[in-house]
Amino acid sequence: MPSGDLLIAPPNMPDPRFRKAVILLTHDLASGAFALCLNRETRHRVGDIIEDLGIGFDLPHPLYWGGPVSPSTIWMLHSDDWHTDNTHEVCEGWSMTSSREMFEQIGDGDEPQHYRFFAGYCSWGPGQLQAELAGAEPWSRDQSWLVAQNPGPSWLLEQPIEHLWSSATTLSSHQAVASWL
Repeated sequence: MPSGDLLIAPPNMPDPRFRKAVILLTHDLASGAFALCLNRETRHRVGDIIEDLGIGFDLPHPLYWGGPVSPSTIWMLHSDDWHTDNTHEVCEGWSMTSSREMFEQIGDGDEPQHYRFFAGYCSWGPGQLQAELAGAEPWSRDQSWLVAQNPGPSWLLEQPIEHLWSSATTLSSHQAVASWL
């Protein structure tokens, strides 16, 4: 599955952590797949995090739950018009960064056009995501992820969070129908 594609929880998702989740695949490697859950806003603000780092300005941006793995790591998913030394390209249009420098640059007014901050990430072991999508045992195809091909940062990050799941589901269905025609 290409980086930049979306995994969308089906209405009958058995794992409550991922009900109505929209997840952006950031890396799908032989060692496993990595992704960020895009639509789970936490009660924290980025300013709460950088205050603990001793950075002297406030960022009022919401902090999102990126997934259950390494919840103390902070990632910035952003459009590829911006970078630091620790920026990694996800795919055309998307990059991600995790460093103190990203906070400092944004505090200085140097910021990407589209961005969002996440605590933690999602991951799958080698071949696990492909097995889930195929419905291989112990997974069931009727409870597997819906998929939408790379919608790009402007579409995705401009969607209201409360409508992201329904918008992504609609996008997935339109793409599926278009592929059949």
